This record gives sequence, structure tokens and C-alpha cells, in this order.
Amino acid sequence: MGSPSIQRWLERLAETEGRRAAPPEAPDGLTVRETEVLLLIAERLSNQEIGRGLHVSVATVKTHINNLFAKTGLKDRAQAVRYAYGQGLVRPPAG
Repeated sequence: MGSPSIQRWLERLAETEGRRAAPPEAPDGLTVRETEVLLLIAERLSNQEIGRGLHVSVATVKTHINNLFAKTGLKDRAQAVRYAYGQGLVRPPAG
């Protein structure tokens, strides 16, 4: 799995499922779940890691990714990361 900090983040995500505030509102009609997946893509998580963190199958993750690509006109994960930064959904790491 990814780095220990990402593992801790995924564990916190699982613990607070249903109690946390919705992620920032994204343009282009993205759903809350699509926005969550986008943020996890920007954290460089694989589909398997995203699925484990959100307690969904890899097929469901792929469906969310395909939907967000279709809604935003994105073609790949690199464009998705740039989109997340451009929309202010993600901040560059400090340092």
C-alpha cells in the first residue's frame, strides 16, 4: 500500500464515513463521491487503494473515474490531478 501517511488518512476516512463534512463542491456536476475519488487520485492512490479506503470495489472506483472524466472532459489521471489543483481542490505540498 502507499505511504504510512496515506494509510493513516485512509483509516481516518473510514472511521469518519458518514460523519465528515462533504468535500469541497466541484464544478462540472461532479458528485460528492466523484469528488472524493478525484482527491484520492490527486493523492496518487491506485484504484485498489481508493477502493479499500472507500469500501467499494475496484470496478466501482473505475466507474466513478469514468464518470468524472466524462463530466470534465479529462482523458487521464495526470489531467485529473491538474484539474484538482486548478479548481483549488488540492494544494501543493509545503516545502
